Parts: sequence; C-alpha cells; structure tokens
Amino acid sequence: MTVRHKVMVLDDEQAIVDVMVARLDALGYAAAGFTKAAKALEALRSEEYSVLITDLKMPDKDGMEVLADAKRIDPDVEVIIFTAYGSIEGAVEAIKQGAHDYLVKPFEPIELATKVEKAIEKRGLKQRVRYLERQIDDSFGQHLYAESPAMEKVLTLARQVSESDATVLILGESGTGKELVARMIHHGSKRRLGKFVVMDCGATPSTLIEAELFGYGRGAFTGAVKDKRGIIEEAHGGTLFLDEIGNISPELQTRLLRVLENGEFRRLGELDQRRVDIRVIAATNADLKAKVDSGLFREDLFYRLRVITITIPPLRERREDIVGLAGVFLREFAEKTGKDVKGFSSKAMDLLLSHRWPGNVRELRNIVFSAVILTSGEIITPEDLLPSGIGQDAAPSGPDDGLNPLEAQEKAMLIDALNRSNWVQKDAAKLLGISRRVMHYKIRKFNITPEKKR
Repeated sequence: MTVRHKVMVLDDEQAIVDVMVARLDALGYAAAGFTKAAKALEALRSEEYSVLITDLKMPDKDGMEVLADAKRIDPDVEVIIFTAYGSIEGAVEAIKQGAHDYLVKPFEPIELATKVEKAIEKRGLKQRVRYLERQIDDSFGQHLYAESPAMEKVLTLARQVSESDATVLILGESGTGKELVARMIHHGSKRRLGKFVVMDCGATPSTLIEAELFGYGRGAFTGAVKDKRGIIEEAHGGTLFLDEIGNISPELQTRLLRVLENGEFRRLGELDQRRVDIRVIAATNADLKAKVDSGLFREDLFYRLRVITITIPPLRERREDIVGLAGVFLREFAEKTGKDVKGFSSKAMDLLLSHRWPGNVRELRNIVFSAVILTSGEIITPEDLLPSGIGQDAAPSGPDDGLNPLEAQEKAMLIDALNRSNWVQKDAAKLLGISRRVMHYKIRKFNITPEKKR
C-alpha cells in the first residue's frame, strides 16, 4: 500500500487554504488546512506531517516564527514558505533559518508538486541517514565490545583519532577487528556521510591491485574497452581503507605515496593528473618495520602511513572480553535463526575461556554461530561447541570435586585473591588482572562462598 504523506497548509485566508488543500489532495497527498498558527502547531504536536507550507505574512504569527516553532516540535518536518513577490527577501532569509524552499504567489500547480516532492525526498534522506547511523552505532557497540583495559584503550584512541583527518595504521592479527575499528574512525569523522571504501590488498592479485586502485582509461590494456573509475576515486570525500597494505608492490608503493602527499594520481593509460580528497586508513597483520629493514617496503611510505598507530590485541590477551562477546554473538544469531537460545552452560563457557583463539574474534563469532545452529535446547552445552574443534585437547577430569588440575589450580588462585582482598570481589579481580564480570562468572562456576574458603 502506498504511503500518503501528510502535508499541512497554513494561511490566514481561508480561500487560499482551500485551493491549496484541494490541489494537494489531487496530487495524492493527505492535506490538512489551517488559518490559525496555534491550531496548526497543535496538530503538528499530535500528528506526524512530512511538509508544512506556511504563508510568510500572517497577523497572529508570521512564517518565521512558525518555522522556528515547527522545527522545535519536529526537526524532520520540511517547511516551505509561500509569499508575495515583494517579500522574496524574507523567504530567502527563512531558508537560511532552516526552511526547505519558498513559493511566490501566484504559483503553478506543477511548481507546488515539484517542491513538495523534493521536500519529502529530503526528509526521507535525512531519516535514512539517521537510521543507518544508529545501525552503525549498534554494530560498533556489539562487535567492538571492550571490557578489558587493552581494548578500552584501543577504542578511546580510535575516538580521538576520528576527530582529525590524520592517516592511521591499524596493526593486529587476522580476525581481531581491524576493519571494524577503521569503520568506527570513519563514522566518527567529518567524512561520515562520504563513502567508506575497502581495498583488500591481500585477497586481490598484485597484477590487478593497481588497476583496481587507480582505475584505467579505454585501451590501457587488453580488455579495457571503456574508462573505469578506481577505488581511490570512489572514496573521494570519504575514507579509503587499505587492508593488508604490506602486500603491495614497490612500484605501487611509490604511486600510493604520491596520493597520500598531495592527492594526485593518474589512471592507467592516461596522462592527465587527477585529484582526490580522501582519508587513508591502512591495516596489516605483518611486521611492516621488518619489511622496511629488509627493503621490501618504502620507509617514507611507512612513516607516512603511521601518523597514528593503533594496535589491536589478540583475543587470547584480552580474555575479559570473551564472556561479553560470546553473549553478544549469541543474541545476534539467536535472533537471526529464530531460536530461543538464552546462554551458555558453565562448562561451555569454560571451554570458550580456555581456548587459545588463533582466529581471534572472528573465530569466536563463527563458533557461537555454529553452536546456535546445532543446539536443541535453550542453553549452549560443550557438545554444541565440540563440532567446531574447540576443547578437544582439554585435560581429563580429576577426582577432586570433578575439577581437572587446571580448574583446581584456578579455583585455588581465586580463593587466595579473595582472601587477600577481604572478599571484596572488585579488589580480587584487580589482583588477578581480570574484569569484575569474569570474576563474578568464575565465583558462580566454582560455587565459591565465604563459608567454603579452602
């Protein structure tokens, strides 16, 4: 069913209101007319209108005041001012104050239709941008989860860097979330409405990277039957993310350095220089300094890329985040699959906490996804995790209250820390270098209470 956008008309002359309402109804809009500003604004408070068309000169309240009041009630409503020819200057001032456009009396029906349509389109675009920004915020809040001090430091630095236009080099193992951090930086920057364009230098054959990055002109090589924009041009006004930057050739490094220094480049097969305005964020899991020392990576490009360096720790070095991340992924995949999965058993969580995580956060996400698909109950069990290969080298259980040697040692350490901190859990967690969330989980897991000190 087609949505009929509501349009409000406000003028102190009833005849003008009636004519405009009739025209808008004929165009397919749900139009409502008012001759009093107070009544119109009251209606705007109780109902959602896409467009408000108001006269500039009215006895009880002029159009400028109506504009200001309407925007306070609903910042998304688009306001069109209509006025006599001699008051165009006032209408222009209204646009400066936030009005969408103006109409000069008398106006043609086609002009009214065009301007209302454009106003509704503008409103829709603003709402879409806000919706996407909320989605991105939600994504960051989930997948850039940080409870560990190491990851909190990463996110704090990323937020600070977002405010500048500096080039950033993100270091970290595969699967740690380098691209997510890059997207966070872009989203928090003044370029957020521009494109975030990704070039995976690791997955793209070296023979194609240059053409993909810089584009090419017709006839530049066999198969180049027409001009093609490169990824650098696609990122104009936004951010270019170069993943696995350590894989590009020395020749390409030279060309990229020029782009970073002055924004200039040439398409393959062309002589004319082009210019772009982009921010570059690069990432790698390689030791770029070692590549510089061995002559495989240009030193000047290395220092140009690492104006700001962000190093993301591997998941095995921030185990405090495992419990929270696992819960985030569980909720995500339970919703996607429509399954009522509520959590992990203590033994299943213990498997997650004791795993080495060579694949980092990406591996954790995939394992939780697999477990949600395989489980037949509301709680993820070790049996749901085993098909992913996790926990296969766990130590056998010992006779002492069902704990294996590692678990018994862990329980003893927890009790010792609690005793040393007079059973203040946050202080014990600090002694052990873990988060309060993990501390609470471990206490529940081992059923540790002050009455069971041993």
